Amino acid sequence: MNRHRDHVPAGTAGIRECCAAVLAVACLIGLAACSSPGTTADEDTHGKPAGGAIAETTTDTSDDTDDSTAGPAANLSTAELETIAKRFTACLVGKGFDAKVTPSYALLPIGSTAETAPQTTVVVRRLGADGNPIILGPGVEISGDSDPLYPDIMYGIVSADEGAWVGFKNSKALAGSIYADKQADYAACEQENPDFAQPNYSANNASGGGASAAGSDADAQQALIDFARQARKDGFDWMADPAPGEATSVEIPSDVSYEELRRFYDTYSGDKWPSHDGIPFGTFCTGECTAYNRLLDER
Repeated sequence: MNRHRDHVPAGTAGIRECCAAVLAVACLIGLAACSSPGTTADEDTHGKPAGGAIAETTTDTSDDTDDSTAGPAANLSTAELETIAKRFTACLVGKGFDAKVTPSYALLPIGSTAETAPQTTVVVRRLGADGNPIILGPGVEISGDSDPLYPDIMYGIVSADEGAWVGFKNSKALAGSIYADKQADYAACEQENPDFAQPNYSANNASGGGASAAGSDADAQQALIDFARQARKDGFDWMADPAPGEATSVEIPSDVSYEELRRFYDTYSGDKWPSHDGIPFGTFCTGECTAYNRLLDER
């Protein structure tokens, strides 16, 4: 059985099934912590609407008592933080990392557009077990299950356009990963750039400073339920409520016709597409998904 997703937000992973391009909306899970069943290269997981990169935030279980997330960066402007992130990235590149700065979609205030996301998250290329960059394509899936190559990442991107990337919270998180032998180099860049800190997603996405990930998941699922109910009222009787625990994506039945699916996406284009905390949900389809895959190819 094939499961095709057009989002991620989540989890770390092994490589399994199939890939394509983003459909209409890609999903970045803007929650304090989250995970997903799987992300195929057919999809672009967690990111921005219509063809953007997909990103995933994952639960950070590391000890944060001595990291710099509450340090000098706390009072800097977005422009200053972006400059610092670029400088830190340049250091990593100089140490041999394939690294880049990517938008911090999960930090967007409610109602903001993806284009306004601050460029403050630093990611490195996701490598496979052979030490080479993962090439997305047919037969490749990054699943939401725990990946021993990446036991502690805080952020991930799976995009048909950009490829696969991961973000470590700090040098400590490289321990035990495929990047373990580069931990000292990463730490050296931290020492050279003491004003750099990865965005603190959990703090920025917890409403009132104390909302739990579970509560945010519940809110996200309720938004999906509300959307499903509205879709049925609008004549899309095939739209079912999300499965228990699903808080990241809209499920598209595999037997929906191409014409009906086009009408569905036309109806809910732009601002009409469901979102949570200002971040659009992704989509996925399980099974043959002929019409769904055809739209993936077209869009």
